[in-house]
Amino acid sequence: MHQEIRHNLEDYLNSDEFLKNSRLPVEFEAHLGECAECSRELQSLEAQSKLLRSLRGPKDVEPRAGFYARVMERIEAQPASIWSVFLDRKFGFRLAVASAALAALLGTYLVTSEPSGPEWAPAPRVVLTDTPQTVESGVRAEDNAQQRQRDAVLVDLASYHQ
Repeated sequence: MHQEIRHNLEDYLNSDEFLKNSRLPVEFEAHLGECAECSRELQSLEAQSKLLRSLRGPKDVEPRAGFYARVMERIEAQPASIWSVFLDRKFGFRLAVASAALAALLGTYLVTSEPSGPEWAPAPRVVLTDTPQTVESGVRAEDNAQQRQRDAVLVDLASYHQ
């Protein structure tokens, strides 16, 4: 019950809302009469509420005569900002066209100067798995030719790039 009372203290200060929404207004007031801690909390909230109400300004505040004219004069007297240039419609259109032309120019340069031909491919690396046997060691010429073909396939596979 103690937590529920502390939770609803602000609503109690606005008694109209509290009486409509609360289901235990009689028990609430009885607890406030018995519990000194909750009573102090309520008094502190009431003091804060009065203080905040005293800070409110009068409801019907009208500006002095000529207020709007003085504001407009100050606005017109201020120097134009550098950002106001971007708000100009013609300048914005020119800036957009220049940006698109620059993007097209850079794209064309990248497409035409990108290295993509075989002249830019790295040199093939030779990968040998075994030491080649020569004809003098007793290997036939057909086996030697077959070994060279295998080496050529290995070189092709090792140097393949997309």
